[in-house]
Amino acid sequence: MKRVMFHRALRFSGMMFIMMLAGLSGCLFVWEEEEFYPAMELSPKPEIPMSFKTIESIDGDMIAFLPEGWYLLNREMYPSKDVFAIAVDSTMTLSAVFSKFSISAKDSIGMKDVQGMMRLALQRHIVKSGGAVQQIGKGRPLSFGRRTFGYLSFARPNAMATKALVWRSNTGNHYECALVPLDITSHSVPSDSVQTRIIRSIASMILF
Repeated sequence: MKRVMFHRALRFSGMMFIMMLAGLSGCLFVWEEEEFYPAMELSPKPEIPMSFKTIESIDGDMIAFLPEGWYLLNREMYPSKDVFAIAVDSTMTLSAVFSKFSISAKDSIGMKDVQGMMRLALQRHIVKSGGAVQQIGKGRPLSFGRRTFGYLSFARPNAMATKALVWRSNTGNHYECALVPLDITSHSVPSDSVQTRIIRSIASMILF
C-alpha cells in the first residue's frame, strides 16, 4: 500500500514539474512569438479609387500613387529633411507622410527582416517624441505578391493613432509612409476601418 502511494505521489510530482516547465517556457518565449501578428497576403488591387498622381523618392527607387482626390503639399511645409512628400485628402482630415530613415551599422538588419524594420521604425518615433509615443496593438507584415511591408500603429497619449508602412527598396533604402489623422477642420476624421483600407490601398500601389 505504501509503495502504491509513493508511486502515485511521484507521478503527481512529475506531472507538476512538467507543467511548471511548460509555464516557464511560455513565459520565456511567448513575447517573441506574439510580438507580431502573422503575415497577411493581400490582393494587389486597391480597396479605394486611386489617382494617377505619383510620389517619387529622391533616389528614384520607389514610386507611390495617391488616392483619388488627394493632393501634395508644398515642400516648404515639410517638418524635417527626412520627409520627401506629404499628401492630404480633400477634407484635410488625413495626411500621408512619406519619409526615408537610416539604420545604423549596429542596427543593421537583413533584406527581408520586416519585423526588424518595424521595431526600428517604432523606436525612431519614440525617440523623436521624447518617449511619448506608444505602440498600439501588434505589427504585421503585409505582402502584395513579391512586395512586403511592415504595418504598425502608434500614438501619443490622448491623440489619434497613426498607421504606418515601412519597407526596404531594392537599392537598400528604408522608407515609411505614415497615415496621420488631422484635427484641423470641422470635418470628421474617417473611421479606423476606412483608414485601414486607405493605407492598404496606398501600399498596393507602391512600386520599388
